[in-house]
Amino acid sequence: MRRSRSLALLVVSCLAVVALLGVTTASAQAPKQPPAKVTVNDFYFSPTSVTIKSGRAVKWTWSSYNSYPHDVHLKQGPPGLKNKGRFSTTTTAVTDAHFQRTFEVPGTYKFICTVHPSEMKMTVTVKK
Repeated sequence: MRRSRSLALLVVSCLAVVALLGVTTASAQAPKQPPAKVTVNDFYFSPTSVTIKSGRAVKWTWSSYNSYPHDVHLKQGPPGLKNKGRFSTTTTAVTDAHFQRTFEVPGTYKFICTVHPSEMKMTVTVKK
């Protein structure tokens, strides 16, 4: 009987340690930041530049007041960026649209609207 109590105490102690480690690990993780917000307006992005840390997302939302179609297109990305096409929308929209991407590779990302490339430009700067 003494042996089974010792075994039970050992099991309970181990479970307590595992539970504490789980709480410590969960509380040590930083809360996930919401995406940086950019509005796609008629003929301009607002804001025109965003600086974020690696691992954070940017969400573009088309204004409900737009009268013209727009898109988001990565014109230039940092060296070594793979799959650049995933940073561009595949269609244009006037309103009721959004586009979100997470940025892992630090550097400068230059975006345009391909429908209005001389007016609609913006930069996303990603820091380590």
